[in-house]
Amino acid sequence: MNMNRNNPANSSAGCTPATPAAIAECEVVVVGGGPVGLLAANLLGLAGIHTLVFEKRAQPPQESMAIGITPPSLEILKPLGLDIVFEREGLPVVNAGVFEAQTPLGRLDFSGIDSDYRYFLSLPQSKTIEILSRNLSRFPSVTCFRGAEFLGFEQSGQSIHARMKELDLGLEYRVSAQFLVGADGHRSRVREQAGLTTREKTYPQKFVMADFDDSSSLGKEARLFFNAEASVESFPLPGGKRRWIVLANQRGETPPLDYLVAQVRRLTGLELAHANADYVSGFGARRMEVSRYYSGRTALCGDAAHVMSSIGGQGMNTGFADAEMLVAILVQALKYQAPAEPMLREYDRIRRKAFRVAAARAARGMWLGTRRGRLASRLRKHFIRDFLFSPWMAGKLAPYFSMLTVPGNNLSHARAAWHATFLSSLNSAVPTN
Repeated sequence: MNMNRNNPANSSAGCTPATPAAIAECEVVVVGGGPVGLLAANLLGLAGIHTLVFEKRAQPPQESMAIGITPPSLEILKPLGLDIVFEREGLPVVNAGVFEAQTPLGRLDFSGIDSDYRYFLSLPQSKTIEILSRNLSRFPSVTCFRGAEFLGFEQSGQSIHARMKELDLGLEYRVSAQFLVGADGHRSRVREQAGLTTREKTYPQKFVMADFDDSSSLGKEARLFFNAEASVESFPLPGGKRRWIVLANQRGETPPLDYLVAQVRRLTGLELAHANADYVSGFGARRMEVSRYYSGRTALCGDAAHVMSSIGGQGMNTGFADAEMLVAILVQALKYQAPAEPMLREYDRIRRKAFRVAAARAARGMWLGTRRGRLASRLRKHFIRDFLFSPWMAGKLAPYFSMLTVPGNNLSHARAAWHATFLSSLNSAVPTN
């Protein structure tokens, strides 16, 4: 396999086209070059672990997709020096105004949370991928390949043999590693090939979203507009853009962009211009949870392991915490020959608990915001104004929505939960070069 990462066509993205060979060897294979897989690769590179990353898509995505980076995720990025880069490229959101039928109910303020990052960072997922890809060039132990499809794998003793396909030429090859990381999304082939099953639930809610040149006077504030008929969410983006998300009607006969513009005008009084819209998308909501986060020497993270409602922006951030903890385990197993099995059991337990808490919060928030009808609107208004924004909840709301109160939201907060297991593994470990 060609390990040259200086291909001029791909140097800015940090990944090269896959060039097949009969076999290649490394310590860790990461399947999936999205945000979670790339974060895992960066953390493995920081530890000096020989890692190969394979992404099926020949080119990185240009769509904005997920936009929210929470304070615990910025803590994860700090050892890489990327918290500063993300902050520079993104837009810190400190306040979110909440309205019912255009009546202000309260204002969420992140400036007082107990974190070095007292904001919710708005940054398009495409930019997140770009930054993480580019940063891989710092690590000589990591190589990222695009246009490479994962076909399957076999485990033999302490080794994983992954079968790959170079899509441009259609040639197949093998890669041998000690561990396989599946970060290949909700349709994960790694999960399927590992024989891991899922439990899934589809929610009835549908949404329409688009990014616009921001001609509003909302500035850097996020806005949540609830109404008897529908909900509207609005988040500022870097570069003078703003995202608008509208609860869709169930019939769906109106073109998505026309529907979104009309609903925003009617429910918020703000005018959006069709010509300024990009990344128009309709989406639903679902929940998925894998039966186990690992099997043998294969482990899953991110959407390969779990999916939750995107309302609240917790999915990618939960995947970041997966990647951080999994990499810490792999580093101990590879550098110190610590037994991986007990640590992976704790990984399954801790990350599953974190996912379930975050997914339940996302589902509750979606349920609350999408109740229709006048009675629901009145009840929601009183609940938000008189309870959520009450003095008793004043110090609790911002940490809740910034994921600071999700258990195990990053490794520093999960460490106590698996400290005993970690030490037990190290007691029988032998350092390696």
